[in-house]
Amino acid sequence: MFSIFLAQRETDDSTAYCSGHWISLLPGLLLAIMLGGPIFLFLGVLMFAVKIDSVEYTTSRRWSTKYYLSKHPEPFDIAKMNERCKGLGGYLVEINSRGEQRTVKILMFYSGAKGKIVYTGLTDLGQEGRFYYYHSKKPMAGAYWRRRQPDNYGGKEHCTQLMHWGLNDIDCHRNARYVCEVPRR
Repeated sequence: MFSIFLAQRETDDSTAYCSGHWISLLPGLLLAIMLGGPIFLFLGVLMFAVKIDSVEYTTSRRWSTKYYLSKHPEPFDIAKMNERCKGLGGYLVEINSRGEQRTVKILMFYSGAKGKIVYTGLTDLGQEGRFYYYHSKKPMAGAYWRRRQPDNYGGKEHCTQLMHWGLNDIDCHRNARYVCEVPRR
């Protein structure tokens, strides 16, 4: 049901759980090389993405979230999608910072979802123009929109998708993938 991709901060105490074996990371680098994952450097933070279906991971104490991307597009149903995320211990992704947006975009890029519709938990279904997160009911914090968005094109765009250039409002009646955010407990 879900593909999971990794984002790992460079630390001394990092570990990743992969296919039933604990693998110590020389911070993040060893696993990325062993599994053929691309490696990135953003603002001094080592990040990597590995395209595997069954990877579970933990991050350092400084990072507290996992992201799961659904494998296949399906008809939009925000309650149903959020319930599936809840089954993983999380909720539909709530983009609260540029760093989080960048991490989710990397996940999308290496999963082949770049340029595709990937729903987030942000909606204005309750009141036009007032975007809030479905799970937390909190209003959107920050301006992570694509230029000239949201525009409610045709008067029917009440859901959001994350694209490589930012958030875009979109109608809620398309088949699409979605991202779950799972906080570490």
